[in-house]
Amino acid sequence: MRRIVVGLAWVLTLPLATAQALAETKRIFPIPPTRWDNTMSRDRPAQIHGPSDVANLTGGVVFGQSPSEVNARLPTPMPGVEWADLPFADEYPNDVRYFWVRLDTVRELRNGINACIGANSYIVFLFRNRGLFRISWRLLPDNDCPSPRTAAEDIYARYLTIDRTAALATHYRAGKAEAVEITDPNADYLVPYRWTNRQRR
Repeated sequence: MRRIVVGLAWVLTLPLATAQALAETKRIFPIPPTRWDNTMSRDRPAQIHGPSDVANLTGGVVFGQSPSEVNARLPTPMPGVEWADLPFADEYPNDVRYFWVRLDTVRELRNGINACIGANSYIVFLFRNRGLFRISWRLLPDNDCPSPRTAAEDIYARYLTIDRTAALATHYRAGKAEAVEITDPNADYLVPYRWTNRQRR
């Protein structure tokens, strides 16, 4: 048994295993400050962020850019990145296309990561005909990095500091991959995944 002081008024006695579980740390993610109206029923960001704030974190990549514009911002642009030549992202109901690059080739989009990422991790840039609307980090485990979760949390924390008027950040697990995404808040849909893929041309 181990005693744990709760506040200053009383002492709780717990089994050692429970005490150790309570002692484990959980990461707390700071969010942008918010202002509430006088009835505390509506909120708004205390500081307004915009495309330049996103660009400062992504090495100049911003929502609305064409595939060729995003490609030009990468340290080593890929050949032949044009809308008409991109593969379809079949999990979306509308015409969404993408290209991807290995995470270890893009320094700016790796900034802030202080943990292992897995050698096969990559970033997907997703486009509609109006331009880039989502950036998705896909962190894959391997023998040298059995869990990239901490790295995913590093990425998530970095983009969570931007308020929802400029980018929406999400972190989830997809199979063995840790996924972090930032999405244009003006996108027509925010959870566009289809449960069944539709047939493509």
